[in-house]
Amino acid sequence: MFDLELKINSWSDYLRSSGKLDEEDILELENHLREQIDELTAKGLSKEEAFLISVKRLGNINKISDEYSKVNTEDLWKQLIADPVDPAVSKKDRKNILIIIIFALLAGTAAKSPTFFGINIDNSIKYFKNLSFYLIPFITLYFIIKNKINKKLIVYITGIFAITALVINLYPSYKPNHTAMLTGIHLPIMLWLVTGIAYIGEKWKTKEGRMDFLRFTGECFIYGSLIMFGFFVLMMFTSLIFQSIAIDIESFMENYFIFYGPSAAAMITVYLVETKKSIVENFAPVLAKIFSPLFLLTMLIFIGAVIFTGNSPYLERNFLIGFDLMLVLVLGMVIYTISARKMYDKKGIFDYLNGILIFVAIIVDGIALSAIIFRLTEFGISPNKLAALGENVLLLVNLAGLLWLYINYFREKIEFSIIETWQTKYLTVYAFWMAIVIFIFPIIFNFE
Repeated sequence: MFDLELKINSWSDYLRSSGKLDEEDILELENHLREQIDELTAKGLSKEEAFLISVKRLGNINKISDEYSKVNTEDLWKQLIADPVDPAVSKKDRKNILIIIIFALLAGTAAKSPTFFGINIDNSIKYFKNLSFYLIPFITLYFIIKNKINKKLIVYITGIFAITALVINLYPSYKPNHTAMLTGIHLPIMLWLVTGIAYIGEKWKTKEGRMDFLRFTGECFIYGSLIMFGFFVLMMFTSLIFQSIAIDIESFMENYFIFYGPSAAAMITVYLVETKKSIVENFAPVLAKIFSPLFLLTMLIFIGAVIFTGNSPYLERNFLIGFDLMLVLVLGMVIYTISARKMYDKKGIFDYLNGILIFVAIIVDGIALSAIIFRLTEFGISPNKLAALGENVLLLVNLAGLLWLYINYFREKIEFSIIETWQTKYLTVYAFWMAIVIFIFPIIFNFE
């Protein structure tokens, strides 16, 4: 049976695999293809006939599209996972792989470098604060080289990294080191958002560019987790087989693998998600549709458990941490679902499901926020509680804005693109708050 959506996705993926078109151009061509298919099916043609004719028509506009019409679509997956046919593209791909290998080695060496000077990294708060600088700059530099970012943006990005590194290392840290810990936690998020500028390039101010980065971030999280899991399995397997011949390699694992393994996993993830974007993005809608209802079910059960058991989150600190982690994951899932949605899709059950998920998340955020306020009034202000308060307020505003826009979208008062615009612009708010926690909190709380 002819599957129109599968064929259209295969056609779009073929355009992406050529490496000659921007994502925006591909989406525009895909939109034209769908319009022509609708026009031809309205005249009585079958979907298969309409698809073949429309692809051929677009072939007259775009040479790559014409090449696709000559390809057996049953062999498309083989082409996507194979090396590029174009010698120039293949050469560029080999260059990018070499850069990834070099940067993975440099990142691992940078992470290990403090041990060369006898620093015990397990108990070093300074090492924890600087953890982001051992990897993220190399990812950023990879995108700067790959995307040929203009000099103005390079100066802008480099300036942020340099000033941030200088300031956080000039700041002292006194026990109990709460502000230093907060810096170490928030710094990767802020620097990753800066990395987004290198990833997007000239389009970093546009909704489409930022949404592309959000989609990329979600894919990196998912596939990076799988790759890291694979690395740890490899590490355990390697240790096990060497133990069978009475060779202890634990020292090697602790001194080298633990530094170079995660660095390599991160760089490989970035390369694969970016280079094989056309393949990876096929899974985005599927993953979103699987996990959105699961997250919703989990939160509903959680709220029900709080009501029926009478257990209060107000006095349990770990309970609140769990609350906030769940909210961050839910927001990430909501954003991922939004980014995975194609611009021409009509609203369906998963849009309504996303709206319900946001509504339930607002209830959970309200509980968490009231618990934090209670702890502030009962136990006084501390860096951790104030940071948690600010982040829950930001999450609440973000979720409330999304819910309001979803309601208006369901009532057909706005286009879905308005929801995307809201979320992409809100990234600036998160970046601003990260900067406050990193640069202002230590001063306010006397670097404690």
